[in-house]
Amino acid sequence: MFKMTCLRRRFAFVAQASRLQLSRYAGGSPALRGRSRKYLLLAFAFLTLVSAAAEPDEDHRAWQHGIDLLRIGDQLLLVWGSPGNPPRANPGGDWQHDIYTAWLKPALDAAALPVEPRLLVSRPEAQEPPSAAINSRGAILVTSEDGSDGINQYAGLWDSALHVLRKYPLMIKRGGHSGHVAALGENFLVAYGEGWVDGGGFLDRGTGKDIYVRSVGPDGKPGGESKLSSGHRDGWPLVAASDRNWLVVWQRYPQMTLQLALISAAGNVIVQRQIIDGLPVRYAYDVEFAPALGAYVVAGATGEEGFVGLVGVNGELLKLQRGLPPMASESRIILGSGGAQTIAVYPVRPRGVAVVRLAAGAIELLRLIDQPYTWDYAGTTGVFVAPDQVLFATLSITGMRLIPVRIRD
Repeated sequence: MFKMTCLRRRFAFVAQASRLQLSRYAGGSPALRGRSRKYLLLAFAFLTLVSAAAEPDEDHRAWQHGIDLLRIGDQLLLVWGSPGNPPRANPGGDWQHDIYTAWLKPALDAAALPVEPRLLVSRPEAQEPPSAAINSRGAILVTSEDGSDGINQYAGLWDSALHVLRKYPLMIKRGGHSGHVAALGENFLVAYGEGWVDGGGFLDRGTGKDIYVRSVGPDGKPGGESKLSSGHRDGWPLVAASDRNWLVVWQRYPQMTLQLALISAAGNVIVQRQIIDGLPVRYAYDVEFAPALGAYVVAGATGEEGFVGLVGVNGELLKLQRGLPPMASESRIILGSGGAQTIAVYPVRPRGVAVVRLAAGAIELLRLIDQPYTWDYAGTTGVFVAPDQVLFATLSITGMRLIPVRIRD
């Protein structure tokens, strides 16, 4: 999202309090007034920093934002945005996120998974949220909104060992933001926003405006661009790929509807439609492709409830099940094979995990697992590490956490 100065009012309040405290010493000696002024300014500066760190009630994404997880051979690759690890946030000014990676061995015990962050991209201002995809050649495209030269959507291309194939920053869209990527065969598609409308939205920060997609070839060369929406307040586009096309979903404000567009392998728009209404202001939806069903899975939250839908590769809404537990904000739906059916797992707001059975024409809640961790809205992803266990990777103001959840007794 656009980088915002979000604690100015807090700083103004502290400064005013400082002036009031200093005025009490106006009648003392010059030496006393000087010493008092010095110590009070230091004290209030310290309290301001502590307040910014200890009461992160403005925007948790200033600490960390955006996480992806790729399965590469017998390893997992985590990609996330953070101003250091643990994060050293600057919530009152320009964010300083860099892009980090870490290799994991899929294991049933998260304690056996040491996370060793390695810097992938570092520039003067924030690169967040990062999104990653791997193509059929084993090339990895990582894209991110970047504030270093204004606001632009950039990308870089690496091989499966993270050797540079095309150096970041590769321009995807000047003025672009909030981008996400998926791979179909050897090609990529990046979906992103362009333009910004002040006011409204999450924390009254404003919303996106127009939605675009751009294809990227296997060598990292940007291809054609298509506009998916204009004349609205649209934002936070997510994209998934089947074996024949891509599906992009995004949120429309203030109608609070979830929109979709089906994109051909050549990058052309095939179908556009609304999926559902009643979304919360804070983004809470996802899209993935389920090969066993030959359909896209779209999940999210509407008010105090959740939904899961199946969308065919022709863009038709095949099934929509409401009344499920609400999905946590900026979390992913994780798909695993269950024979002729697909098992879907996702984090539940504010805590817990939903396990859903997906079959042709059928969507059924199997269980709601009591999980004590309260999910933050900075980003959560996961992967099946065994038929009955999912490993979640989630971001927070204290840093990334790995949380294993057993989905069967």
